[in-house]
Amino acid sequence: MGTATTSARRWFGAALSAALTAAVLTVGGAPATAAVTPCTGTNNTDTAIPDLGSVDDPIALSGCASTASAASTVEVHIVHTYRGDLVVTLVAPDGSAYVLANRQGGSADNIDQTFTVNLSAENPNGTWKLRVQDAAASDTGYVNTWRIDAAFAPPGCAGTNATDFAIPDPGTVESAVTLAGCPAGTASNVSTVEVHVVHTYRGDLVVTLVAPDGSTYVLANRQGGSADNIDQTFTLNLSSETRNGTWKLRVQDAAASDTGYVNTWTITT
Repeated sequence: MGTATTSARRWFGAALSAALTAAVLTVGGAPATAAVTPCTGTNNTDTAIPDLGSVDDPIALSGCASTASAASTVEVHIVHTYRGDLVVTLVAPDGSAYVLANRQGGSADNIDQTFTVNLSAENPNGTWKLRVQDAAASDTGYVNTWRIDAAFAPPGCAGTNATDFAIPDPGTVESAVTLAGCPAGTASNVSTVEVHVVHTYRGDLVVTLVAPDGSTYVLANRQGGSADNIDQTFTLNLSSETRNGTWKLRVQDAAASDTGYVNTWTITT
């Protein structure tokens, strides 16, 4: 009887210890994942864009949270000569329209860009459409692939440099943002860099993010042709980087004549 009682007590003690350990691990781990609600979709089917016409390319989302994120992203890959012909619009399930690109980029070819869009007014469930209009004759192409991510991202860490920095013609300038006191661990795999550069002929410019450890991430490499200015938010996988430290936006003017300056930029890790 004594042996049976002792065994029972040992079993109960072990079970209680395991239960308490499991409870601690669950509570401790919850904050890291509670803010994340996966809600993404991709359309990889090539869809021809009529010359002087428009096409809608759909993605259906389901099982999402009640509202989309204020930092939703739309990744677009369009193969098309003379991208300045194109108007690209995201159409929500309720019919609301969000213009992503309105005949920007001049004579440059193709659109390969990730746009950050505030969709917090939208229910993400339903059919989203990428509407591409060719507003000028002659040049043709197709939607290669596009992706929407309406998920809520975990809290990040942001900083802005709003000081104007002249870009030498030709030459290079660096604008710094120092992040401190950020959450422990590495940066997000959906970090964003919002860039506003005032410059004629944006095709002169090479724009690079430099991490605190010196790693470089090219954001734009002489893209956009004769169009002016860069007003764009780039989404990057910075999960190999620590958040804290000095980040730099490096802007190189690689051709003479046209001039400008870094107006403001923001990094969110």
